[in-house]
Amino acid sequence: MEGDRHGGPSQDAQLDADRFVAGEVIGKGGSSVVIRAFDKDIQREVAIKILKSELAGDGPASGRFAEEAQITGQLEHPNIVPVYELSFDRRGQRFLSMKLVKGDTLQDALDRLGPSRLEPARLAELLQIFVKVCDAVSFAHSRGVIHRDLKPVNIMVSDFGQVYVLDWGIARLREPDVVQSPPRESLVRVSVETTEASEPEPAPLFEGTVGYMAPEQIQGLHAALDERTDVFALGATLYQLLTGQIPVTGEIARAIFMRRPPPPVEPLDRLVPGALVPPELSRIALRAMSYAPADRYASVEELKRDVEAFQRGAWDLPRATFSAGAPIIAEGERGDTAFVILEGECLVYHVEEGEEIPVRTMGPGEVFGETAVFSDKPRTASVKASTDVILITVTREVLSRGLGLNSWMGSFVKALADRFRQLDERLRTYERAGRPPASRP
Repeated sequence: MEGDRHGGPSQDAQLDADRFVAGEVIGKGGSSVVIRAFDKDIQREVAIKILKSELAGDGPASGRFAEEAQITGQLEHPNIVPVYELSFDRRGQRFLSMKLVKGDTLQDALDRLGPSRLEPARLAELLQIFVKVCDAVSFAHSRGVIHRDLKPVNIMVSDFGQVYVLDWGIARLREPDVVQSPPRESLVRVSVETTEASEPEPAPLFEGTVGYMAPEQIQGLHAALDERTDVFALGATLYQLLTGQIPVTGEIARAIFMRRPPPPVEPLDRLVPGALVPPELSRIALRAMSYAPADRYASVEELKRDVEAFQRGAWDLPRATFSAGAPIIAEGERGDTAFVILEGECLVYHVEEGEEIPVRTMGPGEVFGETAVFSDKPRTASVKASTDVILITVTREVLSRGLGLNSWMGSFVKALADRFRQLDERLRTYERAGRPPASRP
């Protein structure tokens, strides 16, 4: 792993082991230091995480350090940094060696991108990173491991696009009987021999980063932490990805800690004006960050599915149901909604001198009403339900967001819609004579 450069060796960064040639400090935490090193036996660069010297005689700290190595070492996943070795140097200093990831943290990327992170191409890349993080965390959950400190600075993106979830130092094992997972033997375990001095729960009330903490974590309810605690942190990470700001403010954290009703998380559209944040992503982030665990996504996998659905364009659009014979749109009215037929059939028709003139029947998968929405002009035909139907409704706002109707592409689409209207009007002229099959509603 390689992130912030801290430069300059320190007493904590000294490694006395023949196998490794120690390099510069590349990361620091509350209990450890990470250095770059060269493994002479394997002839490769590695990252060495060293327990700080003042904690060397601290049984709980040493035990938790060993737990981190054992937990991470058993989480064999493409998006989790591999651990190579847990050992002591000649001074009795505990260290672990792991893959050296050359790249930037997600926090670095967000700082560098600034407002451009919401450009469609950039946002697509960031969401793909987020999905890979969800994969890693979901895998850890299946093995009974809760990360408890998910945030952009603990997500590394390598120079060649690989994504890694870092820093499992405060990860917690769930009890096997409450883990929804593969058979018991596949759950992560830690060795009593190397961690016997570790406390079952950390002594400090706060373990993690307050700006991304779920309420149950802020209140120190360690026994209540589960997969949904990580769901909250992932929602907070998505929130920062979209707004550039950390969601859990000091005011919110203080209210939660004091057991007072906290103010709501600031809506994303207030922080990023101009409708730049897709409403569906706002919904996903805010649901993941619900204060009550029961209101969040039940699993990271469920959260990931909604993000992937957004990526595919399935934005959970509203549905409408019409009974057989019910009118849906009327010729001559202004249209601000188009429809996609999911189930059933609809009839397109004109009304001439009080008589309904059928034009055609439409079935599942067909679209109607889009021409009027694009052109912002009256509808050119009526549509009613021939059978009971279920429709997806697509508003002008959604189309504008999805197609960029204020862009050159939007102008192109509007021009096409106007051409179709002109053609439709010409066909209507001939229709009165021979009624050829024509017209779009």
